[in-house]
Amino acid sequence: MISIEEVIKEYKSDIKNSLDIDKLENKYLSRKGYISELFKNLKDIPAGKKSVYGQQLNDFKHEIEDYIKQNITQESQSKLEIYPVHPLDIQSNIGGLSPISRLIFKIQDIFEQLGFSVAVGPELESEKYNFDLLNIPESHPARDVWDTIWVQNPAGVKSLLRTHTSPVQIHYMENNKPPIRIIAPGKVYRYEATDSTHETVFHQVEGLFLDDKASIATFKGVINYFFKELFQQDIKMRLRPSYFPFTEPSFEIDIWLQDKWLEIAGAGMVSRKVLENGGITDHNIQGFAFGLGIERLAMILYGIDDIRLIHSADIRFISQLGKIQL
Repeated sequence: MISIEEVIKEYKSDIKNSLDIDKLENKYLSRKGYISELFKNLKDIPAGKKSVYGQQLNDFKHEIEDYIKQNITQESQSKLEIYPVHPLDIQSNIGGLSPISRLIFKIQDIFEQLGFSVAVGPELESEKYNFDLLNIPESHPARDVWDTIWVQNPAGVKSLLRTHTSPVQIHYMENNKPPIRIIAPGKVYRYEATDSTHETVFHQVEGLFLDDKASIATFKGVINYFFKELFQQDIKMRLRPSYFPFTEPSFEIDIWLQDKWLEIAGAGMVSRKVLENGGITDHNIQGFAFGLGIERLAMILYGIDDIRLIHSADIRFISQLGKIQL
């Protein structure tokens, strides 16, 4: 396990040797860079030292970001002096990431601090992974044509556009052994009417945590930390009993915001049958899964009252959200 001291020493050496800015950013700040690797080590740090380690790592990350930002500006200015740019007679605005993308990256950053990795899966799924292995029988309402967009290729093979990000759980369990700590953000598709709170295409982030000690108490600690970091304040939360085919027990998660309870996510302890379908037969292994709607979170954070605005491509709306910092 590489130490933060070793990485800081190497970073100072790279700065001294004037390492190219793009290479520096990739080496330290990319998804597979040193900072991400050091955040993954957080789970192995003794409890009494986690906060100190986390603060030191965050300070180091900000130092690198500031250095890169400053030198990119200087480099751009230098290029302008060598290659003068003649202004065009048009008005233009600087582009940027969409609010949904920025929110997904923010969510990933928070969970990476807790030792989670990011997993991905196909959007065009089989019935087996989207339903069968997740303990959703053929008679379940989710299989109804009004909820699912089915796809049939010329060869007659029947597939579907995934209705949730939960199939990523099975794909990951089949190829990895516990302990498992992942989130899986991505697009999902539902064949349903569009209104102010529903869209045919939207984004979810799935979470899966498996080991030999996980419990509902563990889940409450993880999800409380997530909401606190996302909203930058202490959040009052409650769990309500519910039903999902792939978890038992299952519960809905509500948070207290805007002087009322808001339903925000679904979660539960992963069903033993789902674990076995994923190839995990050790009965000492247990854990929880949860699912969050990205657009739902964006509407709360940005004060949006109609989900259709998010995907409207209206430059006036997008420009307003572009000014908001998470």
